[in-house]
Amino acid sequence: MNKNIYNIIKSEYENRQKETYKLISKKRALVYSKVPLIEEIDRQIQINGIKYNKMILLKSVSSDKALDQLLKKISDLKREKKLLLEKHFNDPDYLERNFYCDKCKDTGFTITSNGTKKCFCFKQQYINNLFSQSNLKLLDRENFSCFNQDYYPDVVDMSKFGIKISPRENILKIKTRAFSFIDNIGSPEEKNLFFSGPTGVGKTFMINCIAKELLERGRTVLYQSSPSLFSIINQHNLKFQRGEILDDTVYNNIYNVELLIIDDLGTESQTAARYAELLNIINIRQENNIIRPCKTIISTNIGINKLNDYYGERVVSRIIGGFDLFKFAGRDIRMLKKFNEDNSKR
Repeated sequence: MNKNIYNIIKSEYENRQKETYKLISKKRALVYSKVPLIEEIDRQIQINGIKYNKMILLKSVSSDKALDQLLKKISDLKREKKLLLEKHFNDPDYLERNFYCDKCKDTGFTITSNGTKKCFCFKQQYINNLFSQSNLKLLDRENFSCFNQDYYPDVVDMSKFGIKISPRENILKIKTRAFSFIDNIGSPEEKNLFFSGPTGVGKTFMINCIAKELLERGRTVLYQSSPSLFSIINQHNLKFQRGEILDDTVYNNIYNVELLIIDDLGTESQTAARYAELLNIINIRQENNIIRPCKTIISTNIGINKLNDYYGERVVSRIIGGFDLFKFAGRDIRMLKKFNEDNSKR
């Protein structure tokens, strides 16, 4: 589990408990000022509770009769308290704590016969934080439930689409491979994914589909456009050279997150350093992947044959060796959607 996210969630639970305590304290002060008898009842409940616990620990009674009498007294006091709360505040549970999660009482953990385990709400909090830190914004609209193969022509046209099968058959093959990637992300043998193809044919959409599935399974995902990615690395290097204090969270995630998405490779500034930086990212992540999930998806409008002109033979060799290559083809889906929307308004 990502340590930074764990600490964020832990802090969230602590804040919940503090807020609940403050609210109950405020309510209790109001109740005691308005109905002093309730304060006396609470005091008697506490005194009798201490007596009960002491008798249990010291085993100072030879029968259960005294204990039963004490329990009855406590029960009667609680009943009287509820009646007073009902009368004066229209709510017998006015002083009860209201939890976000009744199962764990906002601790994040539940106690079972097998010991302590994370509550479902903790797991959900973890997933929610994964989504917020992934840098992905459109997953509610771009996921497999929105996948529509009808946007891809079911005709073979090598001269038009540049592939030997129809764009529809091609995208269905890519979809099948995407699910295999999702299911086997924990395997060191599972290859990374390289998506190429013209603008608007579904590369980013497919990336978002994969990302959402993995996030919902509790995997860490970081999306970065290529210009943003190299900007983060460049800023980190400049601060390091100046001896400035570094916030390394995002920088470290580039090398350690379970899935790194590099979108629009080739659109970044044409600096000499980007070749070495990209090679470094690929090499370190492939080394990390041997011992834990550390996969990469690259998306680009540049064909694999032209990558050599941008990044050199060593980078291309790493991509060919460590990635499964997929070419997206078809019509511009964004233009198709806009055309359909315009027609529906007429």
